[in-house]
Amino acid sequence: MLSLSRYLRIVKQFTVLLFLFKNTLLSQNLIRNGSFGNYNTPINWNFWSGDFIGYYVNPADTIMIDWKQYNSPDFFTSACTHTFSGVPVNIFGSSYAKANNEYVGISVFQANNLEYKEYIYQQLSLPLQMGKIYCLNFYVSKADRKEYAVKNIGAYFCPTLPSIVSNMYINAIPQVVNTNGFISDTTQWTEIQGCFTANGGEQYIIIGNFNSNVNTDTLYTGTNNPIPSDPQYAYYYIDDITLIDQTTVGVNELNNGSGFEVYPNPARDEINFKFANSTEKRKVELYDAIGELVLTSDILTQNTSFKTHHLQSGVYFYRILVKDKVIKTDKIVIIK
Repeated sequence: MLSLSRYLRIVKQFTVLLFLFKNTLLSQNLIRNGSFGNYNTPINWNFWSGDFIGYYVNPADTIMIDWKQYNSPDFFTSACTHTFSGVPVNIFGSSYAKANNEYVGISVFQANNLEYKEYIYQQLSLPLQMGKIYCLNFYVSKADRKEYAVKNIGAYFCPTLPSIVSNMYINAIPQVVNTNGFISDTTQWTEIQGCFTANGGEQYIIIGNFNSNVNTDTLYTGTNNPIPSDPQYAYYYIDDITLIDQTTVGVNELNNGSGFEVYPNPARDEINFKFANSTEKRKVELYDAIGELVLTSDILTQNTSFKTHHLQSGVYFYRILVKDKVIKTDKIVIIK
């Protein structure tokens, strides 16, 4: 049985780990307003229907700060005075926000053969730099009043904005795409994450489905509460978007008293740990972004390696322990 003191020590270690991870992301996030909490209150809530732009006044008033739209995505907030664009209850179903009290929603597939798809985009604070590795995380949840689930949701980074014919879609190859299969969960948020090497000059992020209907993987899930007179399609809420600049090329503390080296960083198929001596028994643990232990090993030699080919791209944290005491915690990126 786990003792209380041992339990509290584990909780403390996880809290520190997640605190470090959260603050690392916040300090380096290249996305502005990634949880959509910054917005201008519509001039008249009663006539506002979730648009990024309030077209019911002249001149039109800007609602969403930092984000713009292709076609007509929707903004939802708990501050809304009616349920059309509220949180958790809105026209497309019911969902609490992943972070704060707001999220946006986009249509990514229509079953009536129309290529209509919606996107959100923003201009990054700085263009991406050639050769640097960037890691993106965002969360999606399927609207429970819509009938279809899809796989094809991703993020496209580009130097200039593409042109799009009204009610059509953007034909592009996104750098980060969903790898979770069909996203059909309507109660929990599904994380989409990935790392990529920038070509240089990319200064816009666009999120949505970049495939034609023919090339979109769809699953009919149905709904117990369809929207009357509304066509059947796939609709998703989006929240908590983070982009970090991962420029570390290695962790080397052999010469500053700590006595170890971790390489390569970013890693592809394996991570190597090299220690200055082998007199102490050490333990290495690798955690994913949500704090789950994915790899662990006792180390008795100066050099050891972790195979990582089975892990998804993303940001991870390793811990080095000696006699159950954590002597080092740091991040490492895995790319495919």
